[in-house]
Amino acid sequence: MSGDQISTPLNLASSLNAIPVSLNSAAGRPAAVLVGLVQNETGWDVIMTKRASHLAHHAGQISFPGGKVDDGDANLTETALREANEEIGLDAQHVEVIGALDAVTSPVGFVVAPIVAMVKVPTELVAAPDEVEEIIILSLQHLANPAHHRRRSYMRAGEKREIWVIEHPDHYLWGLSATILVDLANRLAKS
Repeated sequence: MSGDQISTPLNLASSLNAIPVSLNSAAGRPAAVLVGLVQNETGWDVIMTKRASHLAHHAGQISFPGGKVDDGDANLTETALREANEEIGLDAQHVEVIGALDAVTSPVGFVVAPIVAMVKVPTELVAAPDEVEEIIILSLQHLANPAHHRRRSYMRAGEKREIWVIEHPDHYLWGLSATILVDLANRLAKS
């Protein structure tokens, strides 16, 4: 895929996974995030957040709205939609879920299901200040361009780890969020 060509999320649906019924809790604490795609005049955007700086996990990082599965959640889609509503005020009636990406495991013990959805506009989003510092809408064309994807290594607890980093002029996207975006980019390239 070249940097100026990208298929629409409608074509993407055929390359997505079915949404898993549950996640392997032996791999970590189950969680789900919403990969919300919004069409604009020139293409597609992705809804992301900058996490509040006071949070215990991933403070200040760029992420997708989402969080751990609660006992009351019927399924992973419900988790992602509930969390998106709590964090950014996204009403589920404005969301059309189209599938899932591969589950990813975080170094802090979560196994995360990325739920992909098209978000109908106009919809007003409002950041919940206890969880989200800022709602960020980023160009899918930029994020899906492989020229912006890099592998980086770092040491943690004496162990070398490899992560994805996506170069962006305004934000540092890495780790779990970048891994999800690289998976999405690969599927877009094949759709």
